[in-house]
Amino acid sequence: MDFIRRACISIWAKKGKSFLMLILLFVLCSLVFAGFAIQSATRASEDIARKKLGGDVTLTLDMDKLMKKMEESNGNLGEVPPLTLKDIEKVKNLKAVADYQYIVDAFAGKVDKSPVKSDKKEDNNQAGGMTVAGSSDGQAKMPDFAMTGTNNTNSLANFKNGKEKIISGKPITNKDKGNLALIEKRFANQNKLKVGDTFQLKDLETNKSQTFTVHGIYENKEVSGSQQFPVDFMEPANKIYTTVDGAMPFSHNGSLASAKYSMTDPKLIDSFKKAAADVSSVDKDFYKWDANDAAYKTMMQPIQNVASFANIIVIITALAGGLILALLVLLSIRERRFEMGVLLSLGENKAKLIGQFLVEVILIGMIAFSAACLTSEAIGQTVTDQMLNKEVQQAKDEEANTPSGGMQMATVIGGEQDEKPKGEVIDKVDVHISQQDMVEVGGIGLLVVIIATLLPCLFIIRLQPKMILSKND
Repeated sequence: MDFIRRACISIWAKKGKSFLMLILLFVLCSLVFAGFAIQSATRASEDIARKKLGGDVTLTLDMDKLMKKMEESNGNLGEVPPLTLKDIEKVKNLKAVADYQYIVDAFAGKVDKSPVKSDKKEDNNQAGGMTVAGSSDGQAKMPDFAMTGTNNTNSLANFKNGKEKIISGKPITNKDKGNLALIEKRFANQNKLKVGDTFQLKDLETNKSQTFTVHGIYENKEVSGSQQFPVDFMEPANKIYTTVDGAMPFSHNGSLASAKYSMTDPKLIDSFKKAAADVSSVDKDFYKWDANDAAYKTMMQPIQNVASFANIIVIITALAGGLILALLVLLSIRERRFEMGVLLSLGENKAKLIGQFLVEVILIGMIAFSAACLTSEAIGQTVTDQMLNKEVQQAKDEEANTPSGGMQMATVIGGEQDEKPKGEVIDKVDVHISQQDMVEVGGIGLLVVIIATLLPCLFIIRLQPKMILSKND
């Protein structure tokens, strides 16, 4: 083990060069540590963002693609393919799904029960020029009721936030089938309906009537409906909840408006979206699996930019540090040719000479690594804060300069609109150096040291003692 003792003596004897190598390896370890810490912080931020946004994935029309298609076809979009239960029947059985909800938006006309009249409605023809449905005779007709078909009314936003609540009867659940209806209290009182009574609704396109049974009565806290469109079906009192199969005959082309799936864990969203796309037969040109992706992108964009830059820093630092370290080792070998010649003439093994240089660099690297472990967390936090602040400010400037124009697509039936959490930019992350980071940085550092030391040491293999000593003379 003589070569280890010589390595320690050499480090102490050449304090200047040893200190220079120590600084180089310290900077190398610190920057790599910072890069790995930022990557870990980014992964933690992804989990936080997903939890804040919730673990829901909604299958709905892709409005961005529809708008693009309309522009390309000069407004002639054609018929949008319907979203049917058959298309997505296997999705609800995926392991990641904890719960699911289907939504059907539809309109209906009165038959034997009258809708609650809008206070602002002057006559049947004044609706801002708006028509909703056409009958079989080709004449446009204004509906009397707005219908929302669902498999679970308790999961609807209006019922969860207390805007609507059931005061009699039962909610609609997955077990309920057929023409069951939840009606609003004012409509029930006006028509003297109670739980168990029946009433009829008419499909505006076919003029066919169907009988519904009152499954429950709910109360809506809104006094009146739209001021812009004062028509009966916009009145909260004229909104009827029914089962999915009960609303399907009244919807356009028998299509679902959306299907929402709640995950057992928000981390499973990405894998669920891939699996759902595989097991469903949904037209990807018209529909998309949306996990509030726009808000997620808003939250994560700055920190992801920082993480990408940190990843580049790690790669550049490892390459540049390795090259500089290799150059220092090569210069040290050239300066110590005579020492190597003497040792070789005394019968020292070339492998041990190489081992001596390797031990010198590893010992200095261990000291640099230990120092970096103590200081890298503070350095990484400072670097991250500086970079993240710039990215956040840039994101805010871009958002402020982005015009909010464009066509706003919305349903006019007062149907269910999910209250999706808004994405606020992540402007603060806590950088921590974990044991996993230490292991990974230590492994990368050791690999760089070994390669950067062994490559110049190949020069020793072809050395001959006689040639070295004669050149020195």
